[in-house]
Amino acid sequence: MKNIAVMYHYVREQEGWKGIVPMRPIDFAQQIDELSKTHEIVSVDQIYEERTKPACVLTFDDGTKDQYTYAFDILKRKGIPAYFTIMSGPLLTGEIPIMHLVHTVLSFKSDEEIWELLKCNYDTDGIEERSSVYAYEQNKLRRYNKYMFNFQLSAAESRHFLEDLFFSLFPDKSKFITDFYITRDEIRKMSQEGMTIGVHCHKHAPFIGDPQHFYDTEIVPCKELLNELIGNNPKWYTPAFGGGNHLELMKEELTPILIENGFKGAFSTIPGKFQSGQAFWIDRIDCNKLPPLGNMNIL
Repeated sequence: MKNIAVMYHYVREQEGWKGIVPMRPIDFAQQIDELSKTHEIVSVDQIYEERTKPACVLTFDDGTKDQYTYAFDILKRKGIPAYFTIMSGPLLTGEIPIMHLVHTVLSFKSDEEIWELLKCNYDTDGIEERSSVYAYEQNKLRRYNKYMFNFQLSAAESRHFLEDLFFSLFPDKSKFITDFYITRDEIRKMSQEGMTIGVHCHKHAPFIGDPQHFYDTEIVPCKELLNELIGNNPKWYTPAFGGGNHLELMKEELTPILIENGFKGAFSTIPGKFQSGQAFWIDRIDCNKLPPLGNMNIL
């Protein structure tokens, strides 16, 4: 067996949020119990230490409230460390990333209603073939809608369309942000309770080049907020979209800037395990793609 990093996003009951696919808290608890039988679950700062058992680090992206309410509570009771990354944009600017607008609108508006609105306002020619990137979605209109928001429309078009629907559902944006994201006080508490807090992003923008501009706009605001909250500069980074379509370019151009500014490592969304040694970029296994319970020894 080799060392692994496991990637988590939402840990909660679905409860009407049909635009997301969360891991239920009971399944999360059972999964980390199984991982503990075959791996030593360690903090991210301990992953390269020598040990007789392979290491496992638990990683969480996006800093959503469910991670604090459920995952952190379970981890704390079991005495298990984990690595949580934060988005600073919602806390500092009051702006909700397009990704979470998509999740929210798809949860509480029907795909039929959304698709009819999109067809009336934008060019949707060729959508059936192009939306095959979302082939895992059984509902074809869900495929079409997600493709339009994430690929076909510009960021400005997506935000304008989504915010009109979002505010009809959640007119108090500041309350939504408080309820949906980990707050400043909760970040402090998690750090004090032994969790590692890292940088995810500011506005959840994809890397498209110009590494210094990207570092200044997407990493620095988050790093400075976390330094203010936890009393030291975060040392670990997980990019939005796992680096996206330009991960290799990001690795080449952004890594020297990260190292120069004190970062110890970063996580991708590329599936894989990692060897002992000081590799800066670490691959991860999606929590939903781990072996069934009782079969972790095949990792």
